[in-house]
Amino acid sequence: MLKDLPTLIEPKQLALETRHLKGKIALAQMTRLPGNLCDVQGDAQIDWLFAQDEKGRPTIQGDMQAPLSVLCQRCLQPMRWVCNTKVALIILTDEQIENEKLPVGYEAITLTSTQVSLIRLVEDELILALPIVTMHKKCPSNEFQLAESLLENNTYKNNPFNVLSELKIKK
Repeated sequence: MLKDLPTLIEPKQLALETRHLKGKIALAQMTRLPGNLCDVQGDAQIDWLFAQDEKGRPTIQGDMQAPLSVLCQRCLQPMRWVCNTKVALIILTDEQIENEKLPVGYEAITLTSTQVSLIRLVEDELILALPIVTMHKKCPSNEFQLAESLLENNTYKNNPFNVLSELKIKK
């Protein structure tokens, strides 16, 4: 295990040596992720193992956590969302892409060069882990949110259109 994370890595070589990378990467170092965030404070923590699978293909497995400040799509206020995701990648070459069947739970990654930016790899995984729509469970300052007492009375029995469904059943 390395004490400091390198900026450039050779994933295939790390897999041949069965290396373990564990550490933090500042979100401010990433270039594409900030467009999806309210601010870029904090660090992404990775715990990745580079190894080979039973067929000798290089793999990356591990966990990643990052506290992200995203925009709630309901109230349009910033909210904290903690990204906890697992990483399971198989590193393929261009020739292997078309005729390789991947094990369940793995995704393929094709490298264009032997050296890859670790920051870019982590950033890619964070972008893929972002939810499509982020919302508070209960927005703190939403003046248009219905009170819980009104939500309880808004059941199927109290619906004024319930009469129409009864007419439809009688036909």
